[in-house]
Amino acid sequence: MPAKRLVAYASRLSAGAGETVDIMVSSEAPRYRASLVRIISGDSRPRGTGYAEAAATADFDGDYPGQVQPIIPGSYARLGALPALESAAFSCWLMPTIDSGEQTLLTTPDWRIVQRDTNLALQLDGSWFEVPVQLELWRWYRLLVGTHAGASFVQLVSERVVSSPGIEGRIEVPGRFTARAGDWLLCSSGDGGTWNGRIESPCIGSGEVDPADTTGSPVLAPIARWDFAAALTRDTVPNALGDAHPAMLHQQPTRAVTGVRWDGSVHRYTDDPAHYGAAHFHDDDLTDCNWDVSFRWTIPDSLHSAVYGVKLVALDASGQPSPAAEDEFILPICVTAARAKRERLALLVSTATYLSYANQQMSLRPSAILKNPRARNTSDAWLLEHPEIGLSQYDYHRDGSGVHFSSHLRPVLNLAPKVLTWGFCADTNIVAWLEAIDQPYDVVADEDLHRDGAAALEGYRTILTCSHPEYHSTEMLDGIAAWLDAGGRLMYLGGNGFYWRVAFHPDKPGLMEVRRAEDGTRAWISRPGEYYHQFTGEYGGLWRRIGRPPNQLVGIGFAAQGFDGGTYYELQDGARDARASFILEGLEEGPHIGTYGTQAGGAAGEEIDRWDPELGSPAHALVIASSREHRPGMLRTIEEVHMTGSNGSDDDVRADITFFETPSGGAVFSTGSISYAGSLSPNDYQNDIARLTGNVLKRFLDSEPFTFPDS
Repeated sequence: MPAKRLVAYASRLSAGAGETVDIMVSSEAPRYRASLVRIISGDSRPRGTGYAEAAATADFDGDYPGQVQPIIPGSYARLGALPALESAAFSCWLMPTIDSGEQTLLTTPDWRIVQRDTNLALQLDGSWFEVPVQLELWRWYRLLVGTHAGASFVQLVSERVVSSPGIEGRIEVPGRFTARAGDWLLCSSGDGGTWNGRIESPCIGSGEVDPADTTGSPVLAPIARWDFAAALTRDTVPNALGDAHPAMLHQQPTRAVTGVRWDGSVHRYTDDPAHYGAAHFHDDDLTDCNWDVSFRWTIPDSLHSAVYGVKLVALDASGQPSPAAEDEFILPICVTAARAKRERLALLVSTATYLSYANQQMSLRPSAILKNPRARNTSDAWLLEHPEIGLSQYDYHRDGSGVHFSSHLRPVLNLAPKVLTWGFCADTNIVAWLEAIDQPYDVVADEDLHRDGAAALEGYRTILTCSHPEYHSTEMLDGIAAWLDAGGRLMYLGGNGFYWRVAFHPDKPGLMEVRRAEDGTRAWISRPGEYYHQFTGEYGGLWRRIGRPPNQLVGIGFAAQGFDGGTYYELQDGARDARASFILEGLEEGPHIGTYGTQAGGAAGEEIDRWDPELGSPAHALVIASSREHRPGMLRTIEEVHMTGSNGSDDDVRADITFFETPSGGAVFSTGSISYAGSLSPNDYQNDIARLTGNVLKRFLDSEPFTFPDS
C-alpha cells in the first residue's frame, strides 16, 4: 500500500467570515494544486454511503511548489542564556522510564550527560566516564555533577524505599566542569536525541557542591533552579532564584505529575505543589510541528457555513493532477456562520473527539480491541512510515505511559474523508443525509462551543450531534445545558457521547488534555495521584463519575461496546404514546427498524447507550425503541462491571431511542448508537431510520414549543 506523498494541517479547525486560516503543507511532489471543496460524504467504500464533494472557490486556489517539512518529536527544556562558568555544578532528581539505547539527559556547551541503556555516563573532551549504578525504571535518583575538595565527579544516589536499600555510585573525572556561555538543554542533544523520564528540581550553579547532601540543595552557589510545579499553563518556567534564565519547554512535557516527594497523602496537585515538582519528558511527544506556512485562507463573507476541505493534489511532470490516492490530501475545516446569518439548524461537529483519536494507532497495531489490524488506505500507510507524527490519546508513549495531550497542529491522517469510517468520516453520513433532504444547516465545532459557550449555539432552534461526541470540556457541557434551558432542541444522533471530561489549554486552542481517572472503558489509566488536569486543575475521568452523567443531559448513557456487527431496534411501548405520534409517521417496516446500515450492518452497533433512571435519565422520557439480538462481542461497559463473572444474558446491553421534553419548551431526541447514522442512506434514504429521524427534525424545527408532560 503506497503512503501519502503530501500531508497538511491548519492553524485552526473552525473559522468564520473575515478570519484567516494558515495552511501548512509537506509535499514530496515538486508541485501541487490547492482548491476548496465542500465535503458532503467522506465514506468512499464500495458499500458505503459513497464519497461526495462539491466544488467551491477560495482565494488560495492555485498551484504551489512542494517542500518536505520536518517532523521533530520529543519534549525538552532549554535552560536559557547561562553565563560562562569556570566550575559548573548541576543537580536534579531523575526517574528513567526507558532503559535501552542512548538517550541524552543534559547537554551543555562543553559536555553532556547521557543514559546508555541502564547507566549514566559523562561525555567530556571525547572521553566517556560511566557512573557505576544500574538504573532501575520508575525509581528516583539524585544526580549531582560538580567539584568538592578539589575532586570533580558525577554522583548518583537512589531514593530510599521500603523494599530496597539506597544505591550510590560515583565516578571522578579530571579537571573542572567548565562551561561556555549559552543555553543548556535538558532532555535533548540539540540534534534529535532526547530522554524519557521524569525530572525534578534541576539546578545550575558555580563552585563547590556538597556530595553529602542527597535530599536538599547540594549546589552551594546556585544560579538558577526551576520548579516544574510552577506556571503549569506556560511554556516558560521561571527561575525560582530570580528573573534571569527562565526555562523554555518544547513539545509539551507532561506536568502535574507526582515527584520525588509524593507519598500518597496528596492527590490534587493544587493542595500541595511540593509533591508535584516533576515534569515527564517523552521522545515521542509532539504537539506542534512548527511548519512554515504554505498559504493562507481568509474566509469570505459570502461563504455559507459548512464543512469544507482544502484539497491538495500532487501534479505530475506535465503539470496535471495525479489521480493516485496517495497524491491527494483533503484537510477539513468548519466554516461557521455569523449570528445574523444563522439557519434554524446546526450540526455540532465533534472536533474534541477527533483530537482525542488523532492519528490513533489501534487500527494499525494489535490491541485489546482490534486483534488483526492492518493499513487499510494510503493514510494508514503514511502513519506506519511516520511514527514520529505524534500519538492519539488512545496510545501509549514508548515508555508505557498514557498519552495525555493531543493537538491538531500536526497532520492528522484520520481527520479526513476517504479513511476508516470512524469519527469524522462516519459523521459525514449525517451531512450527506441533510444534503439529500435539502435541509439548510450550519456547522459549529466543539472548539467554538468551548470558547463561546451557549453563545456558539445562540439563534439555533435545533442542534444535531455527530455519531460519537465522546469528549467534552466543562465549558462545552455548560454551554449545551444553558442552550437547552433556553428552549433548545437537541438531537443526539450517536452513541458513547458526553463520556470523558477534557481540558483545553487556555492559550493554545488546538491543544487538549485528558486524564483517565479510575474508571471507564479506556486504553490506559492515569497513574496514581495524577487524576487532575494540568491545564485547569479539574478532576478528570468520566462525566458519569464526576456527577454529570450523560443520562441527565440526553436521557441515555454508555451501556456497551462491540465491533462484531450491528443489529436492529424494536419499537417499544413509548412509541405508542401520543406525545411520540409525530416520530412514527409514515414508518413502513413494522416493529423492527434499522436492520440495515453502512456502519455495522444494523442501526444499533459499535458503541451503544441506554435509558437508566438510576443514572439520571428523566422519568418522563419515552423509550421509543430498544435494540435486540446483539452479537456476543457486544459487552457491558467496564464501569458497570463491579466483579468478574460469567456475562450470560444481559438486558442492559441495549441501545435505546428516547424522547423527552424540557421545562423550557424544548426537547431532546437520542438514538444511542454510533452506527445509527450509517443507517440513514440505505435505499437512497428511503427507509424507516431516515423517515423517523426526518420526522423528529421536522417537528424540532417547528416554532411551536413542546409541552412538558404533567407529572
